[in-house]
Parts: sequence; C-alpha cells; structure tokens
Amino acid sequence: MKTNEEKIQLLYEVFSPSAPIENTELFIGRRTQIARVRDIIEERGHHGVIYGGRGVGKTSLANILSMIFENISIAKVTCNRTDNFVTIWQKALKKIRFVAQNQPVGFNTKPENSIIELYLPDVESPDASDVEAIFENIPDNILFIFDEFDSISDEETKIKMADTIKVLSDNNPHITIIIIGIADSVTKLIGEHPSLERCVRQIEMPLMNLEEIAEIIYNSLDILQLKAEADFISKTVEYASGFPHYVHLLCKFAAKRAISSNSPIITGEHLNVAIKYSIEDSNHSIKSSFAAAVKSARRQNQFQDVLFSCALSKVDSENSFGTSDILREYNRITKQNAERESIAYNLGMLCKEERGFILTKVGTAKKYRFRFTNPVMKAFVKLNIHNTIIG
Repeated sequence: MKTNEEKIQLLYEVFSPSAPIENTELFIGRRTQIARVRDIIEERGHHGVIYGGRGVGKTSLANILSMIFENISIAKVTCNRTDNFVTIWQKALKKIRFVAQNQPVGFNTKPENSIIELYLPDVESPDASDVEAIFENIPDNILFIFDEFDSISDEETKIKMADTIKVLSDNNPHITIIIIGIADSVTKLIGEHPSLERCVRQIEMPLMNLEEIAEIIYNSLDILQLKAEADFISKTVEYASGFPHYVHLLCKFAAKRAISSNSPIITGEHLNVAIKYSIEDSNHSIKSSFAAAVKSARRQNQFQDVLFSCALSKVDSENSFGTSDILREYNRITKQNAERESIAYNLGMLCKEERGFILTKVGTAKKYRFRFTNPVMKAFVKLNIHNTIIG
C-alpha cells in the first residue's frame, strides 16, 4: 500500500496535462493508429501521414512509436518554424548510428568495431536523390518520424519531402517515413502530390472516444491505488470532450485533492475543486477568447447561454452543429420557447473578433452550421457550465 507522499509523487508522473506521454505503460488507446503504423513498417515501400486537430495526442503517439517497435532503428524529429528540408534531415540523420565490424589485416588480429554516421552530402541544395543515396548501401530497417510538420511553411521543403518519400518507396523500401502534424487533411499538411497515393497511407487522429477516455481514468487511478465514484467518471469523460489534456488535468487535481484529504475514493466534491483549478490552469488564449465571448453588462447573459448551448449541442461527423441544435439546448437551459431569430444575432457575433472568434461558420448560405474555431474550447466551455451550476 502506497503512502500519501508516494501517491503525490507518482501523481505527477501518471497525469501529464502539459507534456506529451513518454511512458508506454501510461499511453492509453490509439490501438487502431498504432496497428496501421505497424502495417506501414512491415509493408516495404510504404510511408504514413498522421494528421488531426490540436490537442488530440499526436506527439504522445509519436513518442510511443519511438519505443514500441523492435528490430528497427528509429529517429524522431520535432520540426519548427525555422526548419527546412536540409535542417530536418540533418537532425534526423544525427540520431541514426550503425556499428560496423572492420575486417582486420593479418593473422591473430581481432575485428574492430567502428561507428558509421550518416550525413547529407556537402552540396549547395540537397534534394530527394541525395537522401536516397545515403541509404543505398544500408540494409537496416529505419523509421524516421517527423513530428509537428505543420510548423513548416516553406513550400519547397514540402515538395522535396514528397519527392523523397516517392524515391525511397521506389528504391529504398526498407526506409519508412511517418509525417505527423495538425491538419484536417493530408493535402493541407504536405500538399497535393498524386504520385504519393500509391505509397502513402493516411492515418487520422480523431478525438478520443468515450471508451479510451474512461480507460485513461481507470488505468491511472489504479496505479495510484484510488477509486472513483461513477458520477466522477461519467462527468470527466463528458467534460473532456475527447481531449486527453483535460482528462489528465481534471484527474490530476481531483486525485490530488482526494489524496490530501485521505480519501481512497474520488467524489463529486473533488471534481468540483478540480474543475475550478482546471479552468484557472487552462491556456491563456482559451480563457481570453471565452471572456470576450460572454462579456455582458446585462444580468441575464444571453451570450453565455448561447455559448453554453453550442457546447451541449449534438454534432455531426464534422463536429459541426446547426442553429436548430443550438436552439433546442438554449430553450432547455433557459426554460424558454425562443425562435431562431432570438439567437441569430448572438451566433453571428460569436464568429467575430470582438467576441473572440469562438465560432466558425461552415456550409453554404441558408444552410450554415457552426463549429468551435478551436475545438479545445468545447471542453473549456463545459467546465464553465458545471462551475456556473455549482456556483
């Protein structure tokens, strides 16, 4: 049985709301994505692009991929805004080293090992053929992971990377490239290259489903030797809205409160405290946008009611919701029988800068739907709904 001090110390290892997961025992879910990456590696000549929205756990997945595959050399690179084709490959190649055995000359001489390092050739503008040449005489399987590729805006780099994937697929099938980044399509991440359709597999990282979120909670609390009331589990799953960040944030504060009060069970009171701290600990831009959206001099804050209704509305496969969906929740919350015109002004304003660009219009005229401009906002709004209800 762990002491409270041991649980508190372990707490910060188990829950990681501000940093990607780096421990395979703590990484939950995404089995489909991992299986597809495994298929890509095993099917020679194939490469992958993992794409999805902000905050869904792409970097955590990248970290785990670097740990779970055996019998393959892996180099993970985190791209940034200053990178280009040369710098990302320089970073990647520095992380790959091979031990070669030199055949000795003469009798009674033992073989000597030497380290083989990989470099881009010293030419003015390296391209796909130069990368291909590096691996010509290397039979080993190598996986290169380029994370946060969306931070690269240089179009030439994207074109050269696409060319490299195609060349490696044709001539060096034991080399695999996985590109990871924020995007709602592969085209927006690496550009449109019809020649890649044969050799690149698309892997979407959607929001986590309810089962995955619940599994994170149960697995983490089990490590801490804690239990939780069913209401805490269900509300945490709902409020997280598919984002692992908010699961970790809520559970961290709730578990800490329970441990500090010598409670082996996390209760609704612990959740209330966790929500208050989670709101305070949320990203500054999220808090600022929310504040701009709901500001009102009136006692009855219609902007807040409309925004709350948006967060509670039923969504389609594109995470968008219609005015009728919003109106249904609005009437439920306010106990009114309002018409569409009653909230049309508020919805329009929530799409503007002065209201924090909270919503974005999608669709065509007269068939407009809405979605949260930053999907993470939905979880933040749900926390504020709970906080408002409990006072």
